[in-house]
Amino acid sequence: MQVSKSNGYSSESEFKKLYVEHYPLAVRTAMYILKNKSLSEDVAQNVFLKLWNKNDSLSNIENLKAYIVRMSHNGALDVLKDASMLVEEDLSLIFDESASEKNIEEIGIKTSLETALAALSPKCRLVFSLSRLEGLSNDEIADYLSISIRTVETQISAALKRFRSDLKHLFADLVCLAFVLADFVLI
Repeated sequence: MQVSKSNGYSSESEFKKLYVEHYPLAVRTAMYILKNKSLSEDVAQNVFLKLWNKNDSLSNIENLKAYIVRMSHNGALDVLKDASMLVEEDLSLIFDESASEKNIEEIGIKTSLETALAALSPKCRLVFSLSRLEGLSNDEIADYLSISIRTVETQISAALKRFRSDLKHLFADLVCLAFVLADFVLI
């Protein structure tokens, strides 16, 4: 959505369009860091409250989507700082499926993935998630987060290196599973 260059958004309906279009992105960005839906929604609400209050200065913003991502990112980091939430347990991924519905191998794999992802720094986790889960290019991530492309590449490389190290014990299990599935398909 392009904001009018003269004085921000010209009507409440324009702001509602902005909100509907970018609110999910603001929540997802905060979720990458906070791993808490309620807190992430609060951060997103604060982002749009600030945008509402900054209506007149929005005309100076060239890329509003990147600005919203940056505001959400910074807001989430502020929540972490204010609440001293840098406890590893709070940074783990939450899977919706209950453990009773999954077999032990799947639980082990998910737990290992969860642990490996939680071990990443918040910035590294955000860059990796934007790249692999959201499908953004390195250029887009660099633009959204106002960092260099080289930093994006370095963060993704660090995440992949960490995953290779932390998850190498799963390789044999995955190869066996692939062979079992291949045999099943061939039969």
